[in-house]
Amino acid sequence: MRLRSALTKTALVLPIGAGLLFGPLLPMASTAHAGIFSDFYQGAKELSELPGEVNELKANYEMTLDKLSEAESTLESYREQNEALMEQNRELAASVTALTEAQQKREANARKTRILILTGIALLAGYFLLLRVIRLLLRR
Repeated sequence: MRLRSALTKTALVLPIGAGLLFGPLLPMASTAHAGIFSDFYQGAKELSELPGEVNELKANYEMTLDKLSEAESTLESYREQNEALMEQNRELAASVTALTEAQQKREANARKTRILILTGIALLAGYFLLLRVIRLLLRR
């Protein structure tokens, strides 16, 4: 009987002791078990959403490339227009220089002509005055 009572006590103490020792671990195991499924579900959900995000990123990348190529073509056309305008500006500057030189030559020629005419008039007037003075002197 002693053996039986010792076995009975051991049989009662063992489950209680095991419950006390492993009891706190059991709720964690069940929580961790639920966390694994939750994590698996979240991971599967994220993986299923990745192709959509990748496609969206690809579309945004292609749209950005299109905008970049448009900007480059616009830049190239502006560059070509700028070169054409610079060439036109050089031609206009050359024309303005030529016209300015021609105007200066005309003005110089007009000044020379005026001086020549005035000199001619002054010489004629001087000739007539000199003749009158000589006549007056000869009459006396």
